[in-house]
Amino acid sequence: MKIFWRILRIIIYTLLVLLVVAIGALVVLTGTEGGRQNLAGLISKMASSEDRKITVAGIEGIWSGALRVDHVVLEDRAGPWMVARNVALDWSPTALLSRNFNADRFAAERIELARLPQPSQQPSQGGSSSLPVSIDVRQIDLPEIALGQELAGSGIAELAAKGSLRADPSP
Repeated sequence: MKIFWRILRIIIYTLLVLLVVAIGALVVLTGTEGGRQNLAGLISKMASSEDRKITVAGIEGIWSGALRVDHVVLEDRAGPWMVARNVALDWSPTALLSRNFNADRFAAERIELARLPQPSQQPSQGGSSSLPVSIDVRQIDLPEIALGQELAGSGIAELAAKGSLRADPSP
């Protein structure tokens, strides 16, 4: 029985060491320009589908809680429909461990919303519509929101928005 516990302890320690090494490698890799570009490409690929494409570029401050992204482009089969430029998120990554998304500030220097996205041609998977985490964003600052002619009616409408957001997962 002693041998069993010794082997179990060795396995647990080995798994913990592997986890620490994997996390360390991830931190080091995302600390380089090439690593951040690879991460942006991976995020873009994972978030995209046949009907939609999401491009994320210029990620910085991944682990510091001061996340910055040069731009995010959302596309559907008809092309780009939204671009967010100079996105800033001051958040607590560790809060996700307790199923909370907490941010002091979310801001985008400019959001260009050309039109609404086209409906997906893929059938809905009918998954749960509840939030997986609670959300608390204390300050939202969007000083420039440009609505394209399709949304504005004529010309381009320029808007601004400030606010906050709080949402809890439904039971």
